[in-house]
Amino acid sequence: MRISRTREGKPETALGSCVVRRVSVACVRVVAALVLLSVAIQSTPVHAVEAATSPALPPKAASPPDEPLTRDRRVAAGLVLVPGVAVHGSGHYALGQQKTALALLITEGIGLALLIGGVSTVLASGNSRHLAGPAVAATVFGSGLVLASFGADLYGTLATDGDAVDRLRRPPPRLESEFGYRYVADPHFDYGHFVVESLTLRRGYFRLTPSAWFASDASNVRYRVEGAYRLLGLAPGELGKRAEHLDVVLGGMHHRYLPERFQRSGLELSLDTRFDFSRFGDTLRGSFIDLALGYAVAKVTYDVRGQRVPADTDDLLLARVGLGVALRGRAAAGSEARVYYDHRHDDYAAGFLTPGRVSGVFGKFGADLRWFFTPSLGVLVDAQVGSALVGGFSLLLRDGSSRTPGGSP
Repeated sequence: MRISRTREGKPETALGSCVVRRVSVACVRVVAALVLLSVAIQSTPVHAVEAATSPALPPKAASPPDEPLTRDRRVAAGLVLVPGVAVHGSGHYALGQQKTALALLITEGIGLALLIGGVSTVLASGNSRHLAGPAVAATVFGSGLVLASFGADLYGTLATDGDAVDRLRRPPPRLESEFGYRYVADPHFDYGHFVVESLTLRRGYFRLTPSAWFASDASNVRYRVEGAYRLLGLAPGELGKRAEHLDVVLGGMHHRYLPERFQRSGLELSLDTRFDFSRFGDTLRGSFIDLALGYAVAKVTYDVRGQRVPADTDDLLLARVGLGVALRGRAAAGSEARVYYDHRHDDYAAGFLTPGRVSGVFGKFGADLRWFFTPSLGVLVDAQVGSALVGGFSLLLRDGSSRTPGGSP
């Protein structure tokens, strides 16, 4: 084997030189591979870290609340009157509640269209029997929507305790009874003092309500029974934020006029609904509108001594609109005040008398107050004005086992 020396004078063999060269090449390859691997490894985490650590795109900023024109509710209440008496929703618009204001304005517009169309039809047709039904229904509901949008604007502008209404919500009672007194001032009949009784039974979505009015001298009596099925709304035992409902109601009535020797019996079918204005905005919590529309047919029979008088039949448009608010404070759940118009003509208040060709077309106006002192005990005060005056009060007793949300069991 040949031995040579290096420049440093150290001996070097050919085998050693070969090994050194191979090791050097291998080292270079290893170093190069490590560099490439390092670059690859480092580049991958960089992108991953950038994706993970880069701040997320900020969510789309929510539209800022509408800037109120005033924060003084007394000023806003003044705007409800001027210009709000013509442009409903002005009070809410001034307080920055523009969506609520727009909903009230649209409600006013729909009501005006129905009102103008209904009144124009009645006047132009001379109260034609062929057009009176839909025309009067449009007039009743149109007037109700116009008054409701104005009243809701004023209520929502002034009310500041809407959250108290949420705590009062409770399901309808399974049982409620009424016992009371009514006075009827009717120039056409001699009766005046009445005992009023009713009983309401609910089971699931079904309701049964028999009731009766008895004159103190037993010369006049009116029996009535209602059966209803709840299509939408709360049943006994169910809790909800809104006391809304949609009921289909089937009713029967029998009214005896003993001294006058005739009696009236009839059947009716109607839809009865309540809409909570809180759907338009939180400022309107506690206000509502009642609407009912139906049709009734009746038969009148006579008992005239010595004569045979044929029976009469008639039909009747049923329409009602009521505006109300839920009471809070010391009043228990279920307490409310309401004003209403009822187109019914066949009860004790009957229809409102007006001069001219439309006399006898319109029904009666009324107001009632339901105040519960406890979950079980309350009073009802009622007053009606038609061709007769009706007023009185009742004691209310109901199932008080249901509790308000958040209350003690």
